[in-house]
Amino acid sequence: MSLHLVPRSLQYFEQVALQGSIQAASRELGISASAIQRQIVMIEESVGEALFERDPKGMILTPTGRLILDLARDWRLGNARLWSAVQANRGIEHGHIRIAAMDGMVNGLVPTLLRDVSQALPKVYVDIDILSPDNAVKGILQGDYDLSIVANAPPDRKLVCHWKEDFPLGCIVSPQHVLAGRASIFLEEFISHPVVFQSSYISIRKHLEARHGWIFEKATRAIVANSPHLIKVLAASGDYIALTSELDAASEIRAGLLEFIPVEDENALQQTISVISNVDAMETDLTVKVISMAVQNFQRTAASLSSTQRVS
Repeated sequence: MSLHLVPRSLQYFEQVALQGSIQAASRELGISASAIQRQIVMIEESVGEALFERDPKGMILTPTGRLILDLARDWRLGNARLWSAVQANRGIEHGHIRIAAMDGMVNGLVPTLLRDVSQALPKVYVDIDILSPDNAVKGILQGDYDLSIVANAPPDRKLVCHWKEDFPLGCIVSPQHVLAGRASIFLEEFISHPVVFQSSYISIRKHLEARHGWIFEKATRAIVANSPHLIKVLAASGDYIALTSELDAASEIRAGLLEFIPVEDENALQQTISVISNVDAMETDLTVKVISMAVQNFQRTAASLSSTQRVS
């Protein structure tokens, strides 16, 4: 178990700032809205100023609120450093590592990494959360995680990138599909088949909309799903095809359940997958070891994929 020394008032305030409303923070924390409201009022009474402006679109931080949010994040990061120091005193054989990863990796990369950690460090306790890329990055910046495996991490001076690689966009199909065996495909042909698109819940959707938004308007036989696993199952059935990176379907491709056909369109989207940590987090032998395992795991997987384009 990790230490939780961040004051309750700051925890509640931070969630309201992140979620944009007291009701949303209540659902996230599993705490009544009235209890959260009391803590917000308590801070406001202590500093003598409002922390939020009420807006139809949500609660917006005031200048004082932004200062309090910085304080909350510094306190959380300090808590993480303290826990890391306690763990370091126990040595690499014992300890606790906190990992954030994406849903698309639960069928291959994540289980492999957990197996490697379990075999090499059997007494280490691993916490892993499956999050959206945005929330995984937020968790790293707040000190909630020791490392994160994330897609399209934004540039930030507080993030350390230990490894990254670009994975081109492609079409995944069943080996029995009429497109199977193709060397490449254009998006115009892709949407002529029954397709399954990612919902807005999945991060790649917003990148597809920004780069290739026209495909969502022109596709006539499409369904939308909010589960990467379901999308791959539907593609493997042969009834649908889908767009994703080769890494997202690596385990199914190796198992012969899916084939990957690179998209040939000019300026086709690429997903950049990174292993990141917080530059201010305390570096321990344990975190260094597990980050190294994660990087090696990804390097092995990337080397096995046919369309990988290396990033220096």
